[in-house]
Amino acid sequence: MIKLTFKELAQEIKGVLVNKTMGSHIFEGVSIDTRTIRESELFIAIKGDREDGHDYIEEALAKNSAGLMVQQEFAEKGGISRRIPVVTVADTHKSMMQLASTYRRKLKAKLVAVTGSNGKTTTKEFVYAFVSKAEKRTFRSPGNLNNLYGLPLAIFRAPVEARYGVFELGISVPGEMTGLTQILRPDLALLTNIGPTHLETLGSIEGVAEAKFELVDNSPIQMPVIINADDQYLVLAAKKRKRDVITYGVINRADFMAEPRGIDEGGRPIVLIEGHTIAIPLFGKHQIYNLLAGYTVCRTLGLVLSEDDIQNLKYSFEPYRGEIDNFEGITTISDCYNANPVSMESGLRSFAEYCSNTAMKDRRSVVVIGDMLELGRDSGLFHRRIGALLAEGDFDLTIAVGPESEETYRAATEKGLNKNKIVHFNDTNAAAEALLGYIERGDIIYFKASRGMALEKLVVSLKGTAFRQN
Repeated sequence: MIKLTFKELAQEIKGVLVNKTMGSHIFEGVSIDTRTIRESELFIAIKGDREDGHDYIEEALAKNSAGLMVQQEFAEKGGISRRIPVVTVADTHKSMMQLASTYRRKLKAKLVAVTGSNGKTTTKEFVYAFVSKAEKRTFRSPGNLNNLYGLPLAIFRAPVEARYGVFELGISVPGEMTGLTQILRPDLALLTNIGPTHLETLGSIEGVAEAKFELVDNSPIQMPVIINADDQYLVLAAKKRKRDVITYGVINRADFMAEPRGIDEGGRPIVLIEGHTIAIPLFGKHQIYNLLAGYTVCRTLGLVLSEDDIQNLKYSFEPYRGEIDNFEGITTISDCYNANPVSMESGLRSFAEYCSNTAMKDRRSVVVIGDMLELGRDSGLFHRRIGALLAEGDFDLTIAVGPESEETYRAATEKGLNKNKIVHFNDTNAAAEALLGYIERGDIIYFKASRGMALEKLVVSLKGTAFRQN
């Protein structure tokens, strides 16, 4: 974790230490959020589009922050420099990124960058599970701290003594990946997949691929690049650059391949990789790619795991990314942290296969899907395609939630889905009030939507009601 005196801080970012008598004071760690700040941490007041961190200076002081980084015009606000170390800069966000870049140079660890349209955070956890099994001194970025605000905070948390680091990079506009790459300067890049995400700003799927490949374009030619060989957009983008890549896949020929072996009685996908049979502790065939990516990174780094190591990997996944839960005779699959057309289609097909498993015989299949957000002008078209897919399926009940999902409902019924098998609600709150009336003991329920729909409220509501009844 980053640890500096305020004199050193001022020197590294070319800032001004307002009260030089406090130059020997030390901070350890960085925060931009006074809700979670700790006493030892530096508080950086970021001026954003919606919030201005300078409005929370007094709260930072009340929580005994070690010191402040503020913009020049706030240097003497309330006489703060007489109470606490204060370093002023022209732009706190730019200085935070500069500080992160400087601290990264001090890290001896080999850093892995994970990016893609779907599954970045889950893939990061698989990579960490494999690498940390071989080398305990491995760090991974917490949560989804992956943009130009979050990545610096993740870097600040990395221990100086770490041997490996795993970071995810997320973007929404062109050029953002270039900035992230310049801060992180990774030693290995992993690109998982390309899909129709952030089309409002990136324009097209090809535009998404080009924006992701800024990670490769802004890295040394000798840096290993790993891509999913089954993703046509990644393959095409890589060919344009005439650069050697390491590949993994299930369908197309690749350097590292996985062979699906169905699902076990608990619904876990089973996969065979280089002689290792592995049960994946998350729902969905798409998790095969995420696990295989982790395995590929481990092997590319030259790390060796025994069969016993692989069978005893320790995972720590973020909530609502495919966990399977059973209570009161009901099985819930919470896959509602995020969604786009590719992940929605993959999830629905995986759920159909899950329900066809003999262990799930005679149980009703229920799909609860919400809006896929940030799809731009073609949003209606994408939602109608999901509706057509539902009509092809054989789910016992579909609950569609959100204004965009009305198109899903309409397309499904137009394509022949019985109206008794699908219902639509305008928002999550309305769906939560009615959900219990549609659910029966023994149901298997799949939840999928973009994060902004807060579909997890339905999962929490359903469990809470079941527990109260119990």
